[in-house]
Amino acid sequence: MTRAAVLVLVFIVWRSDMNLKKCTLAVFASSLLFVSAQAVSKVGSCNDPIVFGTTISESGAFSTLTDNWSKMTEEFAKEINASGGIEVKSCGKKLPLKFVIYDDQSIPSTAVSLYERLATVDKVDFFVGPDWSSIGNPVAAIAEKHKIPMVAGNVATLSIYQHGYKYLFGTPYPEVPLWSERYFDMISKMTPKPKSIYFITQDNPVMRAITDTWSKKAEEQGLKVLSKVVFPSGLMDFTGMLAKVRAAKPDILYISSFDGASVPLVQQIRQLGIHAMDVHHTMLTGSLYRQVGKDIEGMTGELPWYPGVKGDYSDLVESVLKRSKVDMFDDIFTFARVASYLVMVQAIEKAGVVDREAVRQALYKGTFKSPAGNIVFSDNGFPETNGAFTLQMQHGKPVVVWPSSVATGKVIWPSPTWQ
Repeated sequence: MTRAAVLVLVFIVWRSDMNLKKCTLAVFASSLLFVSAQAVSKVGSCNDPIVFGTTISESGAFSTLTDNWSKMTEEFAKEINASGGIEVKSCGKKLPLKFVIYDDQSIPSTAVSLYERLATVDKVDFFVGPDWSSIGNPVAAIAEKHKIPMVAGNVATLSIYQHGYKYLFGTPYPEVPLWSERYFDMISKMTPKPKSIYFITQDNPVMRAITDTWSKKAEEQGLKVLSKVVFPSGLMDFTGMLAKVRAAKPDILYISSFDGASVPLVQQIRQLGIHAMDVHHTMLTGSLYRQVGKDIEGMTGELPWYPGVKGDYSDLVESVLKRSKVDMFDDIFTFARVASYLVMVQAIEKAGVVDREAVRQALYKGTFKSPAGNIVFSDNGFPETNGAFTLQMQHGKPVVVWPSSVATGKVIWPSPTWQ
């Protein structure tokens, strides 16, 4: 592999000593991420590799969510190329796939500069990524400016897709309107059937939206919503709140929270001996498990997809994750990123030509396969179908329990650890 570029940062530091002023020049060189090859693509060529340009938040605030994603991206290209590459009908052959990868440092302005570089210097064929709405929002304008189709990963804010962009598509998992769809389907079929539910929600826009959506669905399904309480991020003492939960005796305790914010909540639920048919957590993750251990035994939650659930491209994705040492339970945002790659590959094959406009047309209101089921884009590029599978912690391991047709194990109901 060769270095993509060297970013030179120049800092001029002024020092004042009595009447003497000195100017000290410090030059720091920071290499950007390696790429699979030196890549300056020729759009429409049947002789050159197809080049995807992307950024990954390898440093900065979001870096804890992207462990080994650069390696995963390289392994994805290897997997595609092992079968010959991407089928291009107009060329009468398959073309190899390569990536140009930069670290956006979790900074929107940095990402904008890097996607501008991908378009004008690296001259990539297509954009995949970025992730996070704060970054995807400004980067979408770069895709629009250069008319380069972009399939973003974890850009989940619907309003971004409502700006009228023609070149933006996204694969966020799961969407709020579909987040707990399979969970509520599952509990409707359980015996004994739950009759009441209690919502505890982190004060966060996404988590509030989940509670607003699924508390209404619960009522429509005949469940009595006993309460909807909200806690501030950073709260450590939940004893007063949980005393009310214990007095209410809900059949289901539904926690809508990011994993880190709920650590003391989960611990205190156990310490106070709260019982229910099920305790459900919208962010049941490996990180939460490492912090609270067996306290989450028997708890249910959601994952976009998990190895063992068979579907289109599942063998490919399992192989990529295994070789890059990415655990979907630890890195729950991984699937949306991989899905963006799968969709772009299929869009090129549908278009049958390495042409940006033809690929954009293939993406528009298109249907694409994934291990989690079909991804169907609405006319604004937002997916209509991206839900989640229901899992349950059993003997310290996540087990997909619903839908039963693809489950890797049977749900234990009511959960004996919460009785």
